[in-house]
Amino acid sequence: MTALEIADLLKDYGPWGLCGLFALVIVVLDRRLQACQDARIADAKVSAAAMERQTSTNTETATALNAMREGQTEVMRVVTLLQRDVENDDERLREKLEGLARVVENVCRRGAQ
Repeated sequence: MTALEIADLLKDYGPWGLCGLFALVIVVLDRRLQACQDARIADAKVSAAAMERQTSTNTETATALNAMREGQTEVMRVVTLLQRDVENDDERLREKLEGLARVVENVCRRGAQ
């Protein structure tokens, strides 16, 4: 509607025409407001679904990180045990080599006599 059509309605119908126009404006604005609210509700549903997926992903990631930490702890424990075993084996090997060196020395002394 143009301004001239509105002015004609007001001239023809007076205050009741004005009330009718206000009612029409209210109906139009109410429909627009309802459409806007429906769009916001749809957006909120999409956002809620995305947050649920993110929460699920975060939980799975936290579980995986905890498992990874436990694995790292176990690996460190095994490496420490292996390191101790290697150090102990090195010590035993040195003792055996020293014993062999003494035997060879004794054999060499006896052979030289």
